[in-house]
Amino acid sequence: MIVIVGAGLAGLSAAYHLRGMPYKILEREREVGGLCRSYVKDGFTFDYTGHLLHFRQTAIKALVESLLPDRLQRHARKSYVYSHGTYTEYPFQVNTYGLPPEVVRECLLGFISTLSPSSSPPPVETPSFKQWIIESLGEGIAKHFMVPFNEKLWQVPLDELTSDWVSWLVPKPDIKDVVSGALGIKDKAFGYNPSFQYPVSGGIKVLPEAFLPSVENLAYDSELVEIETGRRRAVFRSAEGERTEEYERLISTIPLPELVRRCVDLPAPMRDLAGVLRWVSVYNVNLAVAREHLSDKHWIYFPEHRYPFYRAGFPMNFSPTMGRPGCSSLYVEISHQPTQHQSEAALIERGRRGLEEAGLLQRADELVMSDVKDLYYAYVLFDRYRSRAVKELVAELERRGIFSVGRYGLWEHTSMEDAIAQGQQVAMRLRMRAAA
Repeated sequence: MIVIVGAGLAGLSAAYHLRGMPYKILEREREVGGLCRSYVKDGFTFDYTGHLLHFRQTAIKALVESLLPDRLQRHARKSYVYSHGTYTEYPFQVNTYGLPPEVVRECLLGFISTLSPSSSPPPVETPSFKQWIIESLGEGIAKHFMVPFNEKLWQVPLDELTSDWVSWLVPKPDIKDVVSGALGIKDKAFGYNPSFQYPVSGGIKVLPEAFLPSVENLAYDSELVEIETGRRRAVFRSAEGERTEEYERLISTIPLPELVRRCVDLPAPMRDLAGVLRWVSVYNVNLAVAREHLSDKHWIYFPEHRYPFYRAGFPMNFSPTMGRPGCSSLYVEISHQPTQHQSEAALIERGRRGLEEAGLLQRADELVMSDVKDLYYAYVLFDRYRSRAVKELVAELERRGIFSVGRYGLWEHTSMEDAIAQGQQVAMRLRMRAAA
């Protein structure tokens, strides 16, 4: 028997690809999806912050489109950066046209300086995230976007973070792209997500729900309490009480520190490794306003510290079915340390004040809906401890028959597509073991 803990995308994909093998999937919530969920309040649909589909893997793209035939719409990305009182297109490093001339000059000269051969010896280890930004993009782009934005997002000094995760998210542009962007010449899209797909209606929750017709033995309201890895027994708690599940293999998609904490017979050094893993939490502040066409954009980045949020998005621009006629819906994301807490009222007020200062809201605007979701595990921190800790923990867990997968199971910064692929991969591994 294979026990799957968590019915997010990775867990659902694992179950989908285990068809024909005995398994059970147990989910703590009363619905599937994990953070890939949507909810409706007062006629407005919101995701648990922005979830947009960008495909790099042909097989996963084909799978998702087969699960959601004619239910996805393609959008050309409309994402911008708001700084120095003006909007520039995203990504910042190839779209500085329109900023104050002195800022454009700083960004251009800083980038050009990165192209000269360095006389210093190569670093012994991976540079910090801040070093990578300066060495790859230059002092100007670092000063005016990359450093303040990422400090706001990660809530730690960027010298504490490594750079071994940024290559697919923040590609280094060519000098031609940077110069063209400073002059306002647009001859190509840039970045990993120049377009995206999104459900025509229902929000992103329709993606995990699309797996359900092909998934069996799914139990809701079942929270993992503890695992005895030696005896291969897992205890779950529900409204009806506790139940014990015996397993040959266990697939876990819950956050890696939570999994380790529940494995009661792991040695102390493993627990110590899990204790060094760090992450940042995010307040997802959802608002609706009694005014149409608040913005024509999909999302906006805010690097300057005078705005409390690092990003704002507009769900009704993903799909008009996400709200009510005559209104606009939007969300802002505010990072915070997991141990810090603010009241919902204070967060809504902070969000509104920041949106008014940015000119997106007017003082006369009526909020017809407001709500806050606290995403406790939002983004993992790639610090200098993470790589060794994750490698050793995942290896020890696998030795005990436990496969930790997914964004939080592997403690990484990956996409919905990657979660589906990881579920597929672990299922294929278990199928091959069973056939051997």
